[in-house]
Amino acid sequence: MADNQNGGGSSPWVAFLAGIFLVAIVAVGIVAYNGGLQRQETAQLELNVPDVKINPPDVELPPMPAPQSPPTAEPATETP
Repeated sequence: MADNQNGGGSSPWVAFLAGIFLVAIVAVGIVAYNGGLQRQETAQLELNVPDVKINPPDVELPPMPAPQSPPTAEPATETP
C-alpha cells in the first residue's frame, strides 16, 4: 500500500498568506498605475439669486365654527 503522508506544519499556511499578500500588492500597484490613488477634483457650484420679498395675499377667512361635543347616549329606561 502507498503511504499517504501529508506534509504537516505551518508551511502551507505561510504560502497561502504570502500568496494573498502578493495579490494585494499587485492589486494596489494596478490601481496606483491607473490613477486611482490620485486626489479627485471636486466641483463647486455657486448660485447668485436676488432677494425677492413677496407679500402674502390678504385673504379674509370665515370664522372658525365652535367645537361641538360628541353625541351622548340617552339613559336607558326600564320597561315594566
